[in-house]
Amino acid sequence: MIGTADGLHVSDGDDGAVLLAGESITAIDAVGDDLWVLAGGRDLHRVAGGTPQRVASLEEGGHGICLVVHSATVWVGGNDARLWRLVGSRLDEVAAFGEAPTSDEWHSPWGGPPDVFSMASHGDDLYVSVHVGGIIRTSDGDGWESTIDLHDDVHQVAVGPDGTVWAATGRRGLAESRDRGSTWRYHRDGLHATYLLAVAATADGVLVGASSGHAGRDGAVYRFDGQRFAPAVGLPDNFSGAVAPRQLAAAGRHAAVALPSGDVYTSDDGGDEWARAATGLSGISAITCRPF
Repeated sequence: MIGTADGLHVSDGDDGAVLLAGESITAIDAVGDDLWVLAGGRDLHRVAGGTPQRVASLEEGGHGICLVVHSATVWVGGNDARLWRLVGSRLDEVAAFGEAPTSDEWHSPWGGPPDVFSMASHGDDLYVSVHVGGIIRTSDGDGWESTIDLHDDVHQVAVGPDGTVWAATGRRGLAESRDRGSTWRYHRDGLHATYLLAVAATADGVLVGASSGHAGRDGAVYRFDGQRFAPAVGLPDNFSGAVAPRQLAAAGRHAAVALPSGDVYTSDDGGDEWARAATGLSGISAITCRPF
């Protein structure tokens, strides 16, 4: 599923469709047979049986950036480090998130307010990454715990099938935690640059998007096997840009990446080898794989 500036592109084998045509898609998440889509940073849609239905909208001033389904509830993260959850037909703001540990230190590199960049769910835990504010963990949205040094500059958080938490950081490469964020190890060996914007966990390893900076023209995708990074096979040598947060996704052994060119590549072997699946898509904002 590929969110673009002009609709949601859904591919299923040889068949494809465009849903919410003309809408600018902000974020997507697939759980079971349901697909949840945020359009225009404001309108939340549920897609069931191929038909989108608007469920709720953010109030004036709220702008969503990412979403995830956690404990059968849809959560939306967005501007000004705000967080909402779906309650009936309303997106209610989670007030306790604004009082989470270290929240008084959250900031953005350019001086404006911070944003929620990504979220990930595993078991009872919901992980919310703030840029710049680290990764905050909760189980119910009421009690929050800080997990990583916020100065590591986390751009995306992901959780592997075994519960390992992975973070793409701008300061220290790939961060790994096997104890729900209490302690972290950092990996860089094999990377041409350690500024990571995107991360996705497959059944065979971890994928990252690396570049020399957020506006770097030297973007590349690597596969991490637990020891070192190896460049992905089948992707272009020159991305002419960097893979942004939420533009790298995985489910099981399947993975997908959206390149700055508007091309989408997929892999069926955990990100070892890639093939082009779509080309020339406009304004790709998010990509996800439906679990198999």
